Amino acid sequence: MKEGDALDAQIVLPSLKISGGIREALRLGEELQEQGLPTGVLSMWNSPHPMASPVPVSMLSQHRPRAARAAFELPFLMFRFARWLHGKGAQAPTALIFTHYATLPLALLVPRNQRYFFVQGVEWNFVRNRFASAALRQIVLGVYRSGRIISANAFLSTQLAAEGLKVPFEAPIWADPVFRGRVDAPRDIDFVLMLRKGAIKRLDLNRRFIELARARGLRILAITPEDEIAESMQGSVQELLVRPSAEQMRSAYERSKCFVLLSEHEGFGLPPLEAMGSGCVPICRDSGGVQAFMNDPALAGNLLPLAMPIEQVFGHATQVIADEPAWQRLSAAARHRFDAGLREGADARRQLAAALMGPGQLQPPERP
Repeated sequence: MKEGDALDAQIVLPSLKISGGIREALRLGEELQEQGLPTGVLSMWNSPHPMASPVPVSMLSQHRPRAARAAFELPFLMFRFARWLHGKGAQAPTALIFTHYATLPLALLVPRNQRYFFVQGVEWNFVRNRFASAALRQIVLGVYRSGRIISANAFLSTQLAAEGLKVPFEAPIWADPVFRGRVDAPRDIDFVLMLRKGAIKRLDLNRRFIELARARGLRILAITPEDEIAESMQGSVQELLVRPSAEQMRSAYERSKCFVLLSEHEGFGLPPLEAMGSGCVPICRDSGGVQAFMNDPALAGNLLPLAMPIEQVFGHATQVIADEPAWQRLSAAARHRFDAGLREGADARRQLAAALMGPGQLQPPERP
């Protein structure tokens, strides 16, 4: 597709910053395009380390996103968005798919029958302040009710339905097939962790887990998209990867026994699922979305309560790697669940593309 060609769908992102949520939104655009639906991406802000997009990208601003000035820049971005739509004229997309809550004000400038919301998480839970969280909840739910929701998994659909929202479609998120790696490679790393900013990502618990592992002489590989986190972790872990490629991440997972996820809340929690493609065993606090792929009975024991102290989480993790036959069974179960998920969801994406080609035709997802 050439720049300037007419698009039937446009995915609106806050930026192309490296993250699982952005990656999945871009992947949705790629899959819609593969189904014959011309799709593009519109980014509100620029990013110092943008993800490569498989579909055409337009940019509303060259500024980098900054939380402190976002509210001041929003009127300008809404004006630029309105001009962008007007400039498209007859070539304006028939469906605009809004993602992060920062994109929702732009949705108010689009006719209701063109508003779609790709929901990857219950976003008000990402805010730790309970008053701010309650206010954001009311705003997000109000905007969601003005359009159509595309849920990223059945767990989220249930949560949204509990809020009184209709969920006409699911576009199930799953790990990219590129993460299907070797399961028989030597495992010289005990635990791999993903270190990220944000209170709900619990960098504090990750640091404490690393301290406990170092005291026991266990080997840790850490992955982060953040330069400042990488700098602070120098010397604390055996290996550190900063913004690695998918191939580098797969190689790391092939060498690792367990992936430990300590987040407070995840809309999906993609990294441990990606690790499962190489037989790396997931150990996750029950942050919500991880239930979508840790629903294999063999893995259920590694879904740990949020209230469990980090010392007990560490103790459970060390027990997992200490029992080699049990670890082998868990590794096989992780790979089996990964493969099963790869076979799921293709029909759902085709139905979504068909629905966006003919707005108003979305049907509720079938339940087993």
